[in-house]
Amino acid sequence: MLPLKILVDENVPYADAMFAPFGEIRRFAGRTLAAAELGDAQALIVRSVTRVDRDLLAGSQIEFVGSCTIGADHLDMDYLARSGIAAYTSPGCNANSVADYVISVICACGDRLEVLRHGGRVGLVGFGNVGRTVAERLARLSIDSVAYDPLLAQDSDPRLSTLDEVLRCEVMSVHAPLTTGGNYPSYHMLSAKQLSGLPDGALLISAGRGGVIATHDLLALKKQRPDIHLAMDVWEGEPSVDKRLADLCLIATPHIAGYSLDGKVAGTRMIAERLADYVADIGSGELALPEVALPRPSIGLKAEGDNALLREAVAAVYDVCADDKRFRESLLTENPAKQFDALRKHYPERREFAYCDYRGVGKALSAAQLNLLAALQGSK
Repeated sequence: MLPLKILVDENVPYADAMFAPFGEIRRFAGRTLAAAELGDAQALIVRSVTRVDRDLLAGSQIEFVGSCTIGADHLDMDYLARSGIAAYTSPGCNANSVADYVISVICACGDRLEVLRHGGRVGLVGFGNVGRTVAERLARLSIDSVAYDPLLAQDSDPRLSTLDEVLRCEVMSVHAPLTTGGNYPSYHMLSAKQLSGLPDGALLISAGRGGVIATHDLLALKKQRPDIHLAMDVWEGEPSVDKRLADLCLIATPHIAGYSLDGKVAGTRMIAERLADYVADIGSGELALPEVALPRPSIGLKAEGDNALLREAVAAVYDVCADDKRFRESLLTENPAKQFDALRKHYPERREFAYCDYRGVGKALSAAQLNLLAALQGSK
């Protein structure tokens, strides 16, 4: 079987290094990939913007599909299974990146950090890899959370509760995958009527999939409850975005919550490992994958006080307000949808808090400060 011919989305980092042991690599534009471009390729490596189904693959030689992203709503898994095509995603690869995004949003929104660290709560919708990671990262910062996920038994985790309980939290963060079938489809699962029950001045963060909350419901919510603040990273109908909704947001970003370099590299490696397993299973031998070692940035900090130190440490590595500024500027151009994809394609290198080395400027950080920063970074 080896060498393979492999098609790889142009936005998958380190693909040349990771997939070189398998054979010939050819890049493509994810949003516009057409069946005619597949040629004689046997493996297809995508991100979430490429719809992989019968229309794309019928009559092709593709036998392996890997998505370097956590979701599967862009993959027709039933068709792939019926066709005998091996298909994999990268669950959890960008969970820490999304958690960094949520923390950065909290730090950027007034006194939200202080409120949450002094008895407030974050309500999570969706408690898979991302939701759990967000909850664990918040807990390390002394922020309580409660979660709703109808696919999980409530007694399976003490943090699981009802949607009504989540709607009583000062911050609500949505991380549900997009599904349209089953007993609990997530498509348009949260209505304006439900969301209007959030507390006064609540913050709603949407960082899962755009279709989980309908645009018309969000517009209606802001009309009924202008005191509720929106931080939107995902949008119904991407790459087209309703500018009316974006203008009503406190924070608006172009689906980049999970776009850290570390998360992308993790997704690339996960799919490379699945391809290596697939090649071994069909008797083509085992392959050793190259290691990708990213340098650790050194970040100097001056702030005194726990919350001030956290804000400085967060903004020095990932300031969500910079993404908000670039996105709002793109909405004023002649072709915002094209710019949406351009912002993602040319996204600045962003590292996760966990892979940075923090140090004091002027004087050494105290043991208590180092412990707080370690809590910010999570378990890595």
